Amino acid sequence: MLKNEQDTQVRDAICAHADWTRKLSECIDSGQLEKTSHDISCDDQCAFGKWLAGLSPAAHDPAMKKFTTIKTMHTRFHAEAGKIAAHVENGDRAAARQGYEAPHFKRMTNSLIINLNDWREDFRRFT
Repeated sequence: MLKNEQDTQVRDAICAHADWTRKLSECIDSGQLEKTSHDISCDDQCAFGKWLAGLSPAAHDPAMKKFTTIKTMHTRFHAEAGKIAAHVENGDRAAARQGYEAPHFKRMTNSLIINLNDWREDFRRFT
């Protein structure tokens, strides 16, 4: 079962990913990235990704039912963000902005946040 500290990890991930997505928009505007597109595309470089990578969920733990879904969504989010960041690195801010504003990226971002919130509720319910 997950404990309050782990619930905090998910809460922090929700805030961090929302904030980071906003910062990506600012990086597109400025043409400057804080990390390389390769680092951005890796799902184990952010604090939440490092925490996820270290989890060993028990199959019988109801709070971990969504683990695989969350991990997959998180990986896809980083892969897509890495593609957008590569456009910034290549000086193509228009393509980066187009990728950032694309409906599939917005859906992916929103779905990740929604599923993280749902997962957090599972922690509260089952721990």
